[in-house]
Amino acid sequence: MSAPKLVAGLAVVIVLLPALAWAAASDATRLDGRLPDSAPVVSIDQPRGTVLDALSALSKQAGWSLIVSAPESATSRPLTLQVTRRPAADVLEMVLDAGGLRAAFADGVLRVRSDAGTAESRDVRRGRRRDTSCGPGCVERRGRHGSERVVFGQSLNIGADETVSKAVAIGGSVTIAGHVREDVVSIGGSISLLPGARVEGDAVAVGGTVSVDPGATLEGDNVGLGGTIPTMAGSAVRWGMGGGRGLRSMFGFASRLTRAALLYGIALLIAVAFPGAIARVKAYLAERPGLAALGGLAIVLGFAPLCVLLAVTIVGIPLIPVAVLLLVALLIFGFTVAAGWLGDRMPFLPEKTPVKTVALGGAVLAFIGLIPWIGTAALLLAAAFAAGAALLSRFGRTGAIAV
Repeated sequence: MSAPKLVAGLAVVIVLLPALAWAAASDATRLDGRLPDSAPVVSIDQPRGTVLDALSALSKQAGWSLIVSAPESATSRPLTLQVTRRPAADVLEMVLDAGGLRAAFADGVLRVRSDAGTAESRDVRRGRRRDTSCGPGCVERRGRHGSERVVFGQSLNIGADETVSKAVAIGGSVTIAGHVREDVVSIGGSISLLPGARVEGDAVAVGGTVSVDPGATLEGDNVGLGGTIPTMAGSAVRWGMGGGRGLRSMFGFASRLTRAALLYGIALLIAVAFPGAIARVKAYLAERPGLAALGGLAIVLGFAPLCVLLAVTIVGIPLIPVAVLLLVALLIFGFTVAAGWLGDRMPFLPEKTPVKTVALGGAVLAFIGLIPWIGTAALLLAAAFAAGAALLSRFGRTGAIAV
């Protein structure tokens, strides 16, 4: 596969990935029936607010009466909405999707309710569903002893009136006010048991601490792995998953600039220390791009399930920080190889040494990484693509095979 075709393929993946993710996550419609043909176009400028605020603004502009019977946990979700002269039906669909809600319209009255009776029931039959009480990024599935709730890149709250089998947060903290029949696990955060909370299993925090209120009950072990290595691993998980304030925290310009500078400096050090290995992995990448892409995809998609599998046993929990650090190291090495591969294809570099190619290609990738959203996706794809080649070639120990 030639370099132009490979670059073009990566560009197509980067452009289409958000659209494919949106299409896969969206329901066909959340409105039962249809709005009247006289429904107006609306404009909403809500930089800060909730789902309920957006519904109120929409109903006011459209001249509808509004009745909301959904739980507060769904209507109080933060929502930033800025639309200009869009059909009311389109805006309503976006707001309902953001809150995991459904609606019906009749006689000038918009009735909004929870989505529990429709899409949720279909997901339950598949053994897995999104729970409207825990928000986007939260997955709840049925286990042998009840529901098992898992969140990625955010904190998890179990309310006082809720009972779950397990509670797991990867890249966030866990707060328990209700009843957990088995274990509570936080990877990259802390665990807090509030008054009245009851946990029948263990409470394990990797990269954080476990605090138990005097009015709470913890029947299993209190395991807080907050040492130097687990805390570093927890910080890496929170940074990779979006930080404590959500995904927006890693897309500030200062954060992107700091990340680019660190990656660039580490890549240069790796190029100086391991020039031979980088050259061999680049050769493998050029000869077997398809296998490298599959390897990178397996690394990215398989890491979160691996952490979940390790988290369900006390024996596997100490291995999670090691797995996180190994993933970070592998992706940084992949970034270095990708930078060298890109630098090799720069026509204006007269003498191509491993350090010079990494320096030039790394500068280009670091500049791309400053672009909001797309830059992070591009860096992850490039690093994972090259990391797949590094893993499959055993860091250059296996020679490239001509095809």
